[in-house]
Amino acid sequence: MKKILLLMAAVLLLAGAPVCASPLEDFSSGRLAVDLNWKPYSYSGGNAGEFGVTAGLGGNWALAFRQINLDTDGHTRDYRVQNREINLIRKLGDGLQLYVGHSRTGGGAGLAAKNVVQAGVIAARKLGDRFTLYTILGGGKNVANVEFGLSYRLNPHLELTSTYRHLTVEKIGEGASRHNYRGFGLGLTWKI
Repeated sequence: MKKILLLMAAVLLLAGAPVCASPLEDFSSGRLAVDLNWKPYSYSGGNAGEFGVTAGLGGNWALAFRQINLDTDGHTRDYRVQNREINLIRKLGDGLQLYVGHSRTGGGAGLAAKNVVQAGVIAARKLGDRFTLYTILGGGKNVANVEFGLSYRLNPHLELTSTYRHLTVEKIGEGASRHNYRGFGLGLTWKI
């Protein structure tokens, strides 16, 4: 938890340019959104830290990377599970985006990994001057991701975000196990 708080403090110190909606709406080349999120008790009583970066490529295109680290017992890295994804995003209009990409879920202690091609939709709606409500729905073969968030703009380039995410990954390894990663989170989004 100390590491997450230090990262959030660093984001506060580095904030600097004007953009104002979650998720990233301005896909101009060079625009960037960095997300840090902490989700307590999201998997088997353990904590989760989530990190993401979205970079505008110009026009209506962006590239996004996101990783969540789930510590299943809170004490050791042996059972840490990670979900990493990289997505190409296409903006269709204000508040509506589509994405396609790759998702990998795996971990330590000999846990098998699951790799899938995924696709989905990102929708956002401004609620007044400072609030934005958004959802991300998507997945791939035996993988489903549902996320809801509400962001509050602290200043033109920094947002406080509360989220709920439910990621289900099925048929991992020979045992065809199923994992559910879900929980509420609190984080910061820095946009430049």
